[in-house]
Amino acid sequence: MTILKAIKTLKSGRLFLALYAGFALLLVALVLLTKQADLHLLLTTRYVSMLSGEVLAWNDLFFKYITELGGFMPFVIIAGLLFYKVGDALFVLMAELFTAALVFPIKQWVSAPRPSLFFHTNFPDVILHQVDGVTLHQIYSFPSGHTATVFSLMLALTLIFHKKSWLAVCFFVLAVFTAYSRIYLSQHFAEDVLLGSFIGVVMTLVAYWLYQRKSYTWQEKSLIDLLKR
Repeated sequence: MTILKAIKTLKSGRLFLALYAGFALLLVALVLLTKQADLHLLLTTRYVSMLSGEVLAWNDLFFKYITELGGFMPFVIIAGLLFYKVGDALFVLMAELFTAALVFPIKQWVSAPRPSLFFHTNFPDVILHQVDGVTLHQIYSFPSGHTATVFSLMLALTLIFHKKSWLAVCFFVLAVFTAYSRIYLSQHFAEDVLLGSFIGVVMTLVAYWLYQRKSYTWQEKSLIDLLKR
């Protein structure tokens, strides 16, 4: 059974992938048609310049915390899923591990400068928007690990809760906000987010395909149920 056949009957999975295709095509167009520095400034400093003080403060707070959906939150969700269905928790963990196994070697190999180092080196007069409490990293920009992680997580959750199609839209929106937060916080460029999201989606589909190949009764039980035996 191919990966596409594995999700063929899941309406929510198809919806998420359709939304992602539109998102990815838009990012591809922006990356190809706009210079890296110009695009980053358009999505950060120029956007920020249009916000009033209070709205800007809320934006800073929102993106500062939603970015953690691609940080430590997947592990919290995996732990929570253990008390729902052990199999689902293992599926999400497998998807995240597959994603990390591809993202981090590419990061090390490319060793691309992050926006803070890039602008400091090439455009020292440019002042990037910075959010209080957020440390600007210098290297390992390409691809975005947080973006890969969150797209993997949200697609996995979409496939798990596939009977509620409206959740696919919610999960997708959360993934996009988290991805944009990496640009807003000047931790990544748009192309970093683009590749990160692609890796997260593809690796999750691979994990789902493997997850669906065999089924065991314990997969449908919670950790508490298993411990009672």
